Amino acid sequence: MPVNSSIPLPFPAGKGGTKRLFLIAGEASGDVQAACLVRELRKLIPNLECRGLGGAHMRAAGVDLLHDLTKEAVLGLGDVLKKYFFFSRIFRAALNDVERFKPHAVILIDYPGFNLRFAKRIGKRFPILYYVSPQIWAWGKRRIHTIRRTIDHMIVFFEFEAKLYEDAGVPVTWVGHPLVDLVQFETAREPLRLEWLGTNEKQKNLVVLFPGSRETEVRRILPEMLKAACAIHARKPNTQFFISQSNTLPSSLYEEAIEHAKPTFVVKLISNRSYDLFHAGDFALVSSGTATLEAALSSVPFVILYKTAWSTFVLARHLIQIPFIGLVNVVAGRKIVPEFIQHEIQAETIAQEACYLLDHEDLRRKMIFDLNEVRGRLGPKGAAARAALAVQQFLDQAILTKGQAVKPALLI
Repeated sequence: MPVNSSIPLPFPAGKGGTKRLFLIAGEASGDVQAACLVRELRKLIPNLECRGLGGAHMRAAGVDLLHDLTKEAVLGLGDVLKKYFFFSRIFRAALNDVERFKPHAVILIDYPGFNLRFAKRIGKRFPILYYVSPQIWAWGKRRIHTIRRTIDHMIVFFEFEAKLYEDAGVPVTWVGHPLVDLVQFETAREPLRLEWLGTNEKQKNLVVLFPGSRETEVRRILPEMLKAACAIHARKPNTQFFISQSNTLPSSLYEEAIEHAKPTFVVKLISNRSYDLFHAGDFALVSSGTATLEAALSSVPFVILYKTAWSTFVLARHLIQIPFIGLVNVVAGRKIVPEFIQHEIQAETIAQEACYLLDHEDLRRKMIFDLNEVRGRLGPKGAAARAALAVQQFLDQAILTKGQAVKPALLI
């Protein structure tokens, strides 16, 4: 199904010479996805120069960073306002740099509050691709009008997103979800459990706490998870708890939360091994977001927790247009994983749900079956490679005919 646009390119993007891309990712998950995309692009475009805003993964992939924006990740309107002037300086610096760099294209990765404003400011001076769609299907549907005006091509992870953009007349390519490739386990489950639980691992439960990757998110959600962990441990003393630590955040952030919770048992911090923890786990408490898909791909039963500033929650409650917030439930099209949001986060209720799933094998199997169904809806492996091909087609196969650029067709 071909899609077209009449947006003129600023200059031909021929097959020879250096190609220049300017990328912006503002959060840890977007940083990972952008880095995977850049690595795949380098296979297709050897002479590739990349600049922009992002994090450690993008830097490792060879992107020249103006600033590590992932260290400034915020959650909610209140958090944004506290850093308004800082973000304004970063925004202006990026605008100035993109004018000097003169990229063949700008690639925006998620982070819609910053990125859509950036797209409006640079106007049509540079072609713009958007990778990882804003969640306009959940809230902020008016943003699709901004996207139609400012974005030349969307590259999306979910098939239902492609349908939404097609219906709105926005050029789009569905590539599937890169997590299908990323969530891989180098070690079998039993050795991992032996490493973390010891020789009696079969008599113990391993519960993972995944409070997210933003500092404000961890500060709000980890204390609630630790209260739930205490309630679970009171019912099941043979349970051991592990916190998946984001590599962008200091250990002290987690240690302070543990100290404040005063658990009567050991809670272990594990950094950079979230997939292994999910793989080894019997159950997980997961902050809403991409991590819910990571847990689903790991086939571990879990519940979703989400807590933000009350001002943000009250606003979001009136804007959100779907009956659930967890990505895993959105993809499934129904609630297959329990959600505990804001005031619904009650330690005893969560502990009851957790213990019920730990004790009833039939319920565990049913949830795992449903999670595997979600896996099937995320597309086949190779999403990042297909996204890179879409970018290459946008650059190298776009032709100037009477000032019009022909955009790539839907790939899958």
